[in-house]
Amino acid sequence: MNGRNPNQQKNNGQDNSFINTNNLVQKIKSAPKLSDVLTPKEFAPIGGWADKIAFELKSAKPKLNTSQLRKIFTEIKSICDNREKVLQDKTPLYLLYPKLAYAKGRELMPEVFYNLIVACLDKLKDGKADEEDFKNFGDFMTAIVAYNKQYEKN
Repeated sequence: MNGRNPNQQKNNGQDNSFINTNNLVQKIKSAPKLSDVLTPKEFAPIGGWADKIAFELKSAKPKLNTSQLRKIFTEIKSICDNREKVLQDKTPLYLLYPKLAYAKGRELMPEVFYNLIVACLDKLKDGKADEEDFKNFGDFMTAIVAYNKQYEKN
């Protein structure tokens, strides 16, 4: 399909301080809330964060294959879709950490992606998280999966 590098796209009103996934992890860690960083305006457009992360993941080692990405996505989407319950009982969030560690340890997931998901989960489990944080995280993951499909064959 399209092998373009989204890091070479025009800014289109987006925050151009994002260079790679590690930079986004740092922004997430330093933000008061996840939804302060993960906004559709920043992650959804072509050349946005989700597009750039998907492009970066295609060359990351170990490679994150589509089935592993979808497995993680399914877990996260379930948590985000049931956000009212998860806000009351964060057990599903806590149980995702060992699954991610397993995938990373088996070299089914690049460390950079592991760090991104863990940074997001850390924000969701703190006392400041609200429904918007969960919704935006679910939408962000949806966008990464969608853009990943574009780069899958390249």
